[in-house]
Amino acid sequence: MPVVEALPRVALKNILFPTDFSERSAAALPYAAAVARCFQAKVYVAHVADSDANGAAAATLEPSTISPQVAILDRCDLLNGIPYEALLQKGEIWDVLSEIIRQREIDLIILGTHGRGGFKKLLLGSVAEEIMSEAPCPVMGVGPKVPSRAQLPGNLRHILFATDFASGSLAGLEYAASFAQKNHAELTVIHVLDQRVPPLAPNEGVFHLLLSRDLDLVSPPDLVVKSGSPAAVILELVAEKESDLIVVGAHESPVGVLSTRSVWPALHRLLCEAQSPVLTVRG
Repeated sequence: MPVVEALPRVALKNILFPTDFSERSAAALPYAAAVARCFQAKVYVAHVADSDANGAAAATLEPSTISPQVAILDRCDLLNGIPYEALLQKGEIWDVLSEIIRQREIDLIILGTHGRGGFKKLLLGSVAEEIMSEAPCPVMGVGPKVPSRAQLPGNLRHILFATDFASGSLAGLEYAASFAQKNHAELTVIHVLDQRVPPLAPNEGVFHLLLSRDLDLVSPPDLVVKSGSPAAVILELVAEKESDLIVVGAHESPVGVLSTRSVWPALHRLLCEAQSPVLTVRG
C-alpha cells in the first residue's frame, strides 16, 4: 500500500499589518487579530511616514507615545491577549516595509485595500502592487466590499483555492489547506481555463498533490474546472459557495492566468469586488 504523504501545515509566527490610518485600512485589523489568534502569532502594526529632507528614519515608538491619530494601535478589543508591537517609521514606504519584513521575519502581510482609481491606488499610494509583487511572504488583502461582519479567520466555513496547476502556484495549497484544517472548513479548488494561454495538464500540479497527499480536511476538496474570465468565474463561484476566504496561487512563469505577469488584472478585480479577503501566495 502506497504511503500517503501529509501536506505540511503552515506556521505563522509574525504578521505585518501596514496602515495609513484610513477607515478602509483599519477594516483589515480584525483579520490581522483573528489570524494571529488562530495561529498564535505576533502582530506588527506599522505606519510609514514620508521621509524628511534628510531621509532620516524615525525610531520605533511604543503605542503610548504615538499621537492620538494612531489610536487604532491600542484597540484593546481586537488586540487584547495578542502580542503586538507598534512601529512608526519614516522613509520610502516599500524600503521601510521590506526592512521590517526582513528584520521581524514576517510570515504574512494583512492590509486593507481601498479599491478605487486602479490597482496603484489601493493602499499606501503607489506601493500596493509593490507589496503584493515583491513581498517574500503571502499577502492577504481585505477589499472594500468585504462586510464588516464577515467571517474572520478562526471561524471560516468555506475556502476557495484558485490555481492554474503550475508547480509555482501550488504554494497556495498549503495555506488553503492549513486555514481549512484549523477552521474545519470545506475547501474548493478551482482552475479557470483561459483560451488566451495554453492549458496545463490536469494530472499535474494540484491534482497530483490532492490525490497523493493527506490534506486532513473534514471532507475531500471539491475540484472545479471552468472556462471564462478568471476573475469573473472565481467571483461567481465565491458567491455560489459563500466562500469566506479566497486563496490565489501566483508564480513567476510568463504563461498561465495566475502568473505574476498576468495575475494583477484578475487580482485587482477580486480585491475590488469580492466579499471575502483574498490571500495571494507567490510560489
